[in-house]
Amino acid sequence: MVQAQSEGAAMSRLSYAASAEQGFSLLELLLILSILAVLASFSLVNVGEYRHRLQVDVAARRLQLGLERARLFALSQRQPCGLHVSAEGWQKPLVSELPACVSSRLSLQEPFAAVPLTWQSNLPQLMRFAANGLTLDGGTVVLGSLHSPYRRCLVISLPLGVSRVGRYDGDPLDPAIGLSSSRCLPDEAL
Repeated sequence: MVQAQSEGAAMSRLSYAASAEQGFSLLELLLILSILAVLASFSLVNVGEYRHRLQVDVAARRLQLGLERARLFALSQRQPCGLHVSAEGWQKPLVSELPACVSSRLSLQEPFAAVPLTWQSNLPQLMRFAANGLTLDGGTVVLGSLHSPYRRCLVISLPLGVSRVGRYDGDPLDPAIGLSSSRCLPDEAL
C-alpha cells in the first residue's frame, strides 16, 4: 500500500512536470512581449523618418511639376502667364499683372499630411513665364520637415529656366550663407 501511494505520487509529479513543459510561465510570456514591444518601437521610429522624407520628396517633385506645367501652359496658349509660389504650392498670382497659368495650380502637400513642410525661398512673389515657355525668374527653394534634417532643393537657373531638384547641403537659415544654388547637390535617388 505504501508502494502504491509512492507510485501515485510519482505519477502525479510526472504529469505535473509534463504539463509544465507544455506551456509558458507568466514570466516567460512577459519577457517575450517586452522584447517584441522594443523591436516594434524601432520599426515605428524608422517608418516615421521615412514618412517625413517621402513627404519632402513629393513636395519637391510637385514644385518641379508645377513649374513644368506653367511653362507648357504658356507655350500652348502662346501668351505669357504668371503664378504665385509659396509653401502652399503654385497658385494664381496675387496681383493681376499677368494672367494665371490656370492649369498649374498645385498644392505641395496632401491635405492629410501630419507635419507641415518648412520652406525657404528666394524666388519672387510672381513667377513669370514667357509665351515661348521660358521661365523669366529664377532662384532656389529649400523644402524640409520639422522632424527631420532631410532637405530637398529646387534651383531654377536663368536665362533658360532650367530646373533641377537635389539634396540641400547646409542650413538654409544660416545668415552667413543664406540660400545658395551651389549647395543644391545632385542626388542619384532623384
